Amino acid sequence: MVLAAEVNQLNRRDVLKSAGLLAATLMGTGVPPARAATGAFAAFDLRQQVGMAVALPPLAVIALNRLAFGPRPGDAYTSLDAFNALPGADDVERLTNFVDQQLSPNFAADTEVTNRLAAAAANLPSLNLTPSQLWATYQVPASVPDRVKPVRDVRTATLIRALYSRWQLFEVLADFWHNHFSIYAWDYSYAGATWGSYDRDVIRANTLGNFYNLLVAVAQSTAMLYYLDNFLSRDDGPNENWARELFELHTLGAENYLGVQDPPSDDYPGYPGFTKGYVDRDVYGATSSFTGWRINNGASGTAANNGTFQYYDAWHWPYGPIVLRQQIPDYDGVNAGFKVLRLVADHPGTARFICHKLCRRLIGDNPPDTLVEAAAIEFYNRRLDSDQIKQVVRFIVLSNEFRTTWGEKIKRPHEAIFSVLRGVNANLVVDAGGTSSFWSAFDQIGQPMFGRRSPEGYPDVKEAWMGTTSLLYRWRLTNGLMENSYWSATSGTGLNTDLTGINVGGANTPNSIADFWINRLLGRPMDDATHRAEVVKIMQGWSSPSPTVTPVYGPDEVMSVTSINTRLKRMVAVICMSPEFQWR
Repeated sequence: MVLAAEVNQLNRRDVLKSAGLLAATLMGTGVPPARAATGAFAAFDLRQQVGMAVALPPLAVIALNRLAFGPRPGDAYTSLDAFNALPGADDVERLTNFVDQQLSPNFAADTEVTNRLAAAAANLPSLNLTPSQLWATYQVPASVPDRVKPVRDVRTATLIRALYSRWQLFEVLADFWHNHFSIYAWDYSYAGATWGSYDRDVIRANTLGNFYNLLVAVAQSTAMLYYLDNFLSRDDGPNENWARELFELHTLGAENYLGVQDPPSDDYPGYPGFTKGYVDRDVYGATSSFTGWRINNGASGTAANNGTFQYYDAWHWPYGPIVLRQQIPDYDGVNAGFKVLRLVADHPGTARFICHKLCRRLIGDNPPDTLVEAAAIEFYNRRLDSDQIKQVVRFIVLSNEFRTTWGEKIKRPHEAIFSVLRGVNANLVVDAGGTSSFWSAFDQIGQPMFGRRSPEGYPDVKEAWMGTTSLLYRWRLTNGLMENSYWSATSGTGLNTDLTGINVGGANTPNSIADFWINRLLGRPMDDATHRAEVVKIMQGWSSPSPTVTPVYGPDEVMSVTSINTRLKRMVAVICMSPEFQWR
């Protein structure tokens, strides 16, 4: 008779290559092929769950899967227990306390992140360099061993913060703004060389601040000036890439684009004095306003070769255009660009566009118009406040819609993997290669960090991530993490998931072990009783299918330590890939 452990060793590699998505993983646990491919196991296919009614989980589960990259069991700030222990007479008060705490981060108090970054400092040498130091080290020399080392370092630091930071909402929002102002960082040139500054001085410095200030920082950043070619835009050769994306992707959005026509005389509904939308003429006017915004790269006319922003008046088109029905004065110089940024940042169409994206990120793929409009009013009314973004986010996540919506979104690939690692309390020890083997597998799930080539950022709706290939590689990476495939026992570096080292409170039967891990990873029972039954059967193990298929252990039979260790990795991986875990 071939027992589950033997089936696991014989079939796991082959089935992951050739079998169906769910069958592949479950066959690796010793479940017979015929059973794995059909029947109740199909219930674990996330694609089949879309559109089905999903039970509303406890508010702690909602909060920590939306305002964090998943709960971290045992953590004093972002575990389910920590949320439930917050002051408050009910969950609404506890949510308010949690949000207010998260929106006032004290980074000096984030000792685990500080200590982990310090321990990895020798392998992350670019993180604390100034913009000029980054430029001098990674851009100016004719030969640099790794010009995108700053991107690799930020990527690793982002993983550290996602896994261990107590300020999880800040990390979620920093990720949002990186995606909103998306730049392909792996260019082996200006953006890659200065990426540490873009992450630290542009995105993170303004994540909870004022949108106009964030917009100015982005517009003047070396990375964006290079990525959208504005550093080359001049009076006798204007480049409209930046101006067009400024309108279409960063502020008013394509929903307010009226095409090739004269500027409309109609006002934006409810906002007298603001034009209804934007037209190509507005883009052309903005393009003229940003001529001369360039980079100190040592080329003719620059003041230095240090990679910083430079306004070069000799390249500026001096005759003031009309943008959004507003006349930009002639010979206004660098101020012309600032005035355009102010016009688009203050426009009510921008308020609605940004708030729709925030509601979609923090609540659901199709947020109600009533909430979006209410948030947009908040965004507009606070447009001069230094903490505008913070106040708008607070308004959205303390809404009734936040508390009563679930199952409209799935975790995007990176969110799913971060939440898996947090759920099992993985230990990340950075090596000289920045855990390169992990990132190679991570990129295959379809969302390379800072790797979107087009400027619109990665999609933020569930349909974009439901393809078979994306889900298959999500399974593979989750399985690899459970197997410690990205950990080097020799060097003691990489990602270590020590499942057997977690205190399970004496659980030693298929039923008790399954319930412990379901509660730990989901914070609630599984939505479908058949899901739990199949998880239990993974721990039971199964004999070979001849002559009859029988469980190795009864559901309440005490298991040997060897059997537990053999099956546990597969079972945890399946829970992590269950629909219940993937919803947010």
